[in-house]
Amino acid sequence: MTNLTRNICAAVAVPADPAEWIELMPVGEFRLGDGRARLALRLDDPETVIRTSLASAAGGILPIDFDHRSFAKQGEQDSRAAGWITGMKAEGGRIMASVEWTAEGRAALEGRSYRFLSPVFKNRKDGQVVLIEGAGLVNIPALPQLRQLASKEISMDPIEQIAGVLGLAADKPEDIVARVTALATAETQLASITKAAGVEGEDAVTQICAKLAEKAPDPGAFVPMATFQEVQTQLASLQKDVSKDKADAALERAREAGKLTPAMEEWATQLASKDLASFESWAASAPVMVELGTRKLAGKQPPAPSPDKLTDIELQMASAMGVSEEDFLATRNAEQKGA
Repeated sequence: MTNLTRNICAAVAVPADPAEWIELMPVGEFRLGDGRARLALRLDDPETVIRTSLASAAGGILPIDFDHRSFAKQGEQDSRAAGWITGMKAEGGRIMASVEWTAEGRAALEGRSYRFLSPVFKNRKDGQVVLIEGAGLVNIPALPQLRQLASKEISMDPIEQIAGVLGLAADKPEDIVARVTALATAETQLASITKAAGVEGEDAVTQICAKLAEKAPDPGAFVPMATFQEVQTQLASLQKDVSKDKADAALERAREAGKLTPAMEEWATQLASKDLASFESWAASAPVMVELGTRKLAGKQPPAPSPDKLTDIELQMASAMGVSEEDFLATRNAEQKGA
């Protein structure tokens, strides 16, 4: 993975009277003035750099120290602040910084102890600036011009590089992992979508949107989902009513044919409602059980059922209803006694 380079610069003169907004570093292409870097540096997206830098800084503010002592080796650090960068903006080909000076920092400037501001930033291997870390008050600039900066290169930990690009804190690896995972998932999904859409290039999203606009659905060929669901509900209700009417008609035909006794009504109604074909098949083969008007079956009164035994028809009914012979017999006898 390509390391970033930290640049500690010294080329921006600070006004004698410390102002609220001061020039921090240039926008566009610039070179290091002491010849130590052959590659031209670039700051092409100041808004993103500003946003990332403030988001990565503790408390959303960047420090201004003395002589870059905060970036010295362990044991040589002096973390006293000369001021705090509370905001940045791109203006007039520069990044401007809003500074709150400490008493020491203001005294150092007003007493001419320090005259220059040296921004600290990080750039990729291709020279593109991606992060501003802060600044320092110094007295030995490589060149006095703003766009010609001296630098000291320091390798950057890869985790810090990733965190800086993502605008996250380097000491929260779980946030970095979550963001990288989300980006990888989004990249995979976008690749699948672009492949399915038959588009390619950096403007794939624009191409997909254009294709969708070309294939907008014809209002005359489709109906709103709410209307479709309402029609489905009405159709289901109509089908239920039709099924009930058919079941009632089949039950009535069975009654008129003398094939239903009062004790069979509940079973017959359930079967006809649930499985009309099965009920009609049973009714077609079932014997006549009750008188038809004043005529009796075969000129005889049907024999009275035995209280201890089921008739053949009752056995069929018990089997069709899934009821044991004992329970069916007990229910039938109880209904006869009640009658």
